Amino acid sequence: MIAPKPLQPPDFGVFGQCLKENSARIISECAAAFADEKRQQGNHSILETIQKNVPLLLDELILLLPHVMKGEWKMPPVPMGGIECRAGHRLDVVIKTLGGISEMVVLALLRLKGSVADVFLDDACREVRLFFDLKVANYCLQFVAAQEMEIALRVSQLKEANERLLVATEISRASCRSRVQLLEGVIHELRNCLQSLLLYASSLVEGPRDPGVAEIMERLATNGVHLQKLLDRVQSYSDLLAGECYVQLGSVDVDPFLNELEQRHRALAGTTRTRLICRKADGLTAITTDLNKLNLIADNLVSNAIQAAKAGMVQVEVSDDGPERLLLKVTDDGNGIGLVEARQIFRVMHHVSGSHFTGLKLGLLASRYVTHLLGGEIKFESEVGKGACFRGVLPNFSVQR
Repeated sequence: MIAPKPLQPPDFGVFGQCLKENSARIISECAAAFADEKRQQGNHSILETIQKNVPLLLDELILLLPHVMKGEWKMPPVPMGGIECRAGHRLDVVIKTLGGISEMVVLALLRLKGSVADVFLDDACREVRLFFDLKVANYCLQFVAAQEMEIALRVSQLKEANERLLVATEISRASCRSRVQLLEGVIHELRNCLQSLLLYASSLVEGPRDPGVAEIMERLATNGVHLQKLLDRVQSYSDLLAGECYVQLGSVDVDPFLNELEQRHRALAGTTRTRLICRKADGLTAITTDLNKLNLIADNLVSNAIQAAKAGMVQVEVSDDGPERLLLKVTDDGNGIGLVEARQIFRVMHHVSGSHFTGLKLGLLASRYVTHLLGGEIKFESEVGKGACFRGVLPNFSVQR
């Protein structure tokens, strides 16, 4: 059997010559393809950049391809063609476009089929595709570097914005603290004046007087006591006004909490001849929450309910509200809340129309703020003539742990 003669390598310069002869046609076909792409997709900037670089890419390939086919490692100095990454360029368009140019060049080389052995022609086509793949890889590196610079710039801008925000926050906190200090100073001065007023009123009531003066003095003393309670409540809200209200978790026994809640409101309930009932769900013994904030929420809800009930009944119930949730429900059988009032009830300085009870009108607003601070929510249901039911849903941190 006669062994086949090994294939003789052709003059590899024929590949470069073929590309050189077809370069004008390749450039023309690329221009036509770019024009169609611009009409359909836009991307004018990147396509114009690639179109300007097509001749340089072909010149570089024409010079390099014969040396690569010969397996030469040392390449002559050649002009480098490539796509410069710019803002607004799309990576997918670059990859698609360079891939299309690569196939146009391969089609030009395939014109040599029959005059060059298939194995060498296949090698040349593979090297052409590898050449354009390297150009794509180089552009990808530029693109990634540009994105990293953009990200670094954005991060720097965000850091600067965050620093400005922190400075503004500190200024705001300082302003709040100054307002609270001013408020505390005013409360202190008002309390001093109030104390003197109460002393004078007491001396007038206890001394000799006529019936008209006695009635005036008793009203003066009553209003003075009420004013003192209002000042105490304003002072208790100072942390809320300053934005310095923080959560301090601890274990809370439910029975003592309800007993103390009932004791605090027993006098008010007696004054309005309202029946106050506090109870808990079976099996609920202790919870983990902020006791001071829980008391603030409960006190506001219960006092409002007692004032609304007017010789009726108020029920307070503590129970579970699903996994990891605690329900504080306060129900009264008063006149209820109308739709118009319901939309305004959590606003500052709002009170139910027709109510004769005075106060700061901040209770529900403060209760909702503290409830949100604990990660909960306050909701209510009411119908005119059928009372109201407020539900404070709070996290049970003992279950979460």
